Amino acid sequence: MIGIFHVFMWYFLLVLYKGQIKGAFGIYEPITYKTGCTLWGIFFIIAGVFIIGVTKYPTRSGKLGREISRILLFFYPLEFSVALTYSICSCSNLFQRQSDLTSVAEEAENTF
Repeated sequence: MIGIFHVFMWYFLLVLYKGQIKGAFGIYEPITYKTGCTLWGIFFIIAGVFIIGVTKYPTRSGKLGREISRILLFFYPLEFSVALTYSICSCSNLFQRQSDLTSVAEEAENTF
Protein backbone atom coordinates (compact mmCIF):
# COMPACT_ATOMS: atom_id res chain seq x y z
CA MET A 1 0.00 0.00 0.00
CA ILE A 2 2.82 2.42 0.83
CA GLY A 3 4.54 1.69 -2.47
CA ILE A 4 1.38 2.25 -4.49
CA PHE A 5 0.81 5.50 -2.60
CA HIS A 6 4.33 6.71 -3.48
CA VAL A 7 3.89 5.89 -7.15
CA PHE A 8 0.48 7.60 -7.36
CA MET A 9 1.72 10.68 -5.50
CA TRP A 10 4.66 10.88 -7.90
CA TYR A 11 2.25 10.75 -10.84
CA PHE A 12 0.01 13.37 -9.23
CA LEU A 13 2.96 15.70 -8.70
CA LEU A 14 4.09 15.08 -12.28
CA VAL A 15 0.69 16.23 -13.56
CA LEU A 16 0.85 19.32 -11.34
CA TYR A 17 4.45 20.03 -12.36
CA LYS A 18 3.70 19.80 -16.09
CA GLY A 19 0.63 22.03 -15.79
CA GLN A 20 2.23 24.92 -13.95
CA ILE A 21 2.95 28.27 -15.57
CA LYS A 22 6.03 30.39 -15.07
CA GLY A 23 5.43 32.71 -12.14
CA ALA A 24 7.34 35.61 -10.62
CA PHE A 25 9.83 33.25 -8.99
CA GLY A 26 10.19 30.87 -11.93
CA ILE A 27 9.02 27.29 -12.20
CA TYR A 28 8.90 25.17 -9.06
CA GLU A 29 10.94 21.99 -9.29
CA PRO A 30 9.60 19.44 -6.81
CA ILE A 31 12.22 17.81 -4.63
CA THR A 32 10.45 14.46 -5.02
CA TYR A 33 11.78 14.17 -8.57
CA LYS A 34 15.33 14.90 -7.49
CA THR A 35 15.16 12.34 -4.66
CA GLY A 36 13.45 9.68 -6.73
CA CYS A 37 10.17 9.35 -4.85
CA THR A 38 8.80 6.89 -7.37
CA LEU A 39 11.79 4.61 -6.78
CA TRP A 40 10.88 4.48 -3.09
CA GLY A 41 7.44 3.23 -4.10
CA ILE A 42 8.92 0.56 -6.36
CA PHE A 43 11.25 -0.59 -3.56
CA PHE A 44 8.30 -0.81 -1.15
CA ILE A 45 6.33 -2.87 -3.67
CA ILE A 46 9.25 -5.25 -4.29
CA ALA A 47 9.86 -5.61 -0.54
CA GLY A 48 6.18 -6.43 -0.03
CA VAL A 49 6.34 -9.14 -2.70
CA PHE A 50 9.39 -10.68 -1.01
CA ILE A 51 7.73 -10.55 2.42
CA ILE A 52 4.66 -12.34 1.09
CA GLY A 53 6.89 -15.00 -0.47
CA VAL A 54 8.82 -15.53 2.76
CA THR A 55 5.67 -15.88 4.85
CA LYS A 56 4.35 -18.58 2.51
CA TYR A 57 7.60 -20.56 2.58
CA PRO A 58 9.48 -19.71 5.80
CA THR A 59 13.20 -20.37 5.88
CA ARG A 60 15.86 -19.96 8.53
CA SER A 61 16.74 -16.49 7.22
CA GLY A 62 13.07 -15.53 7.33
CA LYS A 63 12.87 -16.50 10.99
CA LEU A 64 16.02 -14.50 11.69
CA GLY A 65 14.51 -11.53 9.87
CA ARG A 66 11.40 -11.70 12.03
CA GLU A 67 13.53 -11.71 15.19
CA ILE A 68 15.46 -8.69 13.96
CA SER A 69 12.16 -6.96 13.18
CA ARG A 70 11.00 -7.55 16.75
CA ILE A 71 14.18 -5.96 18.07
CA LEU A 72 13.81 -2.98 15.75
CA LEU A 73 10.17 -2.54 16.73
CA PHE A 74 11.34 -2.16 20.31
CA PHE A 75 13.92 0.49 19.39
CA TYR A 76 11.66 2.64 17.16
CA PRO A 77 9.58 4.04 20.07
CA LEU A 78 12.80 4.52 22.04
CA GLU A 79 14.34 6.50 19.18
CA PHE A 80 11.16 8.56 18.80
CA SER A 81 11.06 9.42 22.51
CA VAL A 82 14.72 10.48 22.49
CA ALA A 83 14.18 12.67 19.41
CA LEU A 84 11.03 14.19 20.90
CA THR A 85 12.75 14.93 24.21
CA TYR A 86 15.72 16.48 22.42
CA SER A 87 13.50 18.70 20.24
CA ILE A 88 11.43 19.86 23.22
CA CYS A 89 14.56 20.73 25.20
CA SER A 90 16.08 22.52 22.19
CA CYS A 91 12.93 24.52 21.52
CA SER A 92 12.53 25.50 25.16
CA ASN A 93 15.96 27.18 25.04
CA LEU A 94 14.91 29.35 22.09
CA PHE A 95 12.59 31.52 24.13
CA GLN A 96 14.89 32.23 27.06
CA ARG A 97 16.06 35.84 27.11
CA GLN A 98 19.73 36.49 27.23
CA SER A 99 20.95 39.79 28.63
CA ASP A 100 24.14 39.93 26.55
CA LEU A 101 22.36 40.12 23.18
CA THR A 102 23.02 43.25 21.17
CA SER A 103 21.59 44.43 17.88
CA VAL A 104 23.49 44.45 14.63
CA ALA A 105 23.64 48.25 14.65
CA GLU A 106 25.19 48.30 18.13
CA GLU A 107 27.78 45.72 17.09
CA ALA A 108 28.68 47.80 14.03
CA GLU A 109 29.05 50.97 16.14
CA ASN A 110 31.27 49.17 18.65
CA THR A 111 33.69 47.99 15.98
CA PHE A 112 34.46 51.55 14.81
